[in-house]
Amino acid sequence: MNTLGLPAILTGFVLVTLVYGALITLARVQGSERAPVTGKLLRPPGEHLRVRLNLLEDQSRWLLLAASAVPLLVLLLGGLALSGRPPEQVGLVIPIVTGAGFLLTAGAGAYLLHRTLAERGSRSRALQGHRIVNDSLAPLVLAGFKIFHDVPAEGGDAENNLHHVVVGRSGIFAIEARTPASQPVIPGRKPQEIVFDGDQLIYPWGQDAVGLVPARRKAEWLSEWIYQLTGERIGVAAVLTFPGWWVTSTASRDIRVCNPNQLAALMQQAPDSNLGETHRELIIRNLETRCRDVDF
Repeated sequence: MNTLGLPAILTGFVLVTLVYGALITLARVQGSERAPVTGKLLRPPGEHLRVRLNLLEDQSRWLLLAASAVPLLVLLLGGLALSGRPPEQVGLVIPIVTGAGFLLTAGAGAYLLHRTLAERGSRSRALQGHRIVNDSLAPLVLAGFKIFHDVPAEGGDAENNLHHVVVGRSGIFAIEARTPASQPVIPGRKPQEIVFDGDQLIYPWGQDAVGLVPARRKAEWLSEWIYQLTGERIGVAAVLTFPGWWVTSTASRDIRVCNPNQLAALMQQAPDSNLGETHRELIIRNLETRCRDVDF
């Protein structure tokens, strides 16, 4: 190859990369455009997941570009450094550095892209789970219940958001929805069933009590927030559900673990609480204010 060949290829490669990057940026800018008249909407199910998924979509595009472009750029630069040199002057330094640079950049790009795509898959599954829960809660609206989704908690960490909060005559419920991925099944266990024995969650692949912790913690946080709002201690029922799984609960504790399609009946059949109408309306108004923060 003549001495002008590699620089021409390198220049063309850089130009193509810049054009692709500009198109990604343009698509992002166009996606952020807003209507001339704006306002605030209530948070839909899994709102923080939707926001994170949009960010991961952008990241995956840029990582795909970088993971394919940077290793090739390293090879082109190595080839450019070697071009025009007689064989006796080539040595081993430039080929070794070029090969190592290619392997390191290709490996790092593949790792970061794999991690990003894995997170996107996990969060997409979680978002679908929240939509299933929302569909299961829909009958409660006609019964006079108020439903709020992805309620922001203190601290600004979206991972602490309350997935679903239901307020009605039978009380206040904080629903945690979890969507674990399937894993190799222990012989003798049903591959689609999660069992709650009152102390721990028994999965097809193992058991632990980890999934119970956030459900209890978020219900306690909501109860404390209501106390700060009303000045009275009002209990919040913690509920844990697993969209996409069959749940069997063999014991009753301070937390209810059930299938999504059992949620509406659980709340409608619960005995009326001592939550007065005045406090109920106050809580609903403040939850609506807290959740009405989505731009359109």
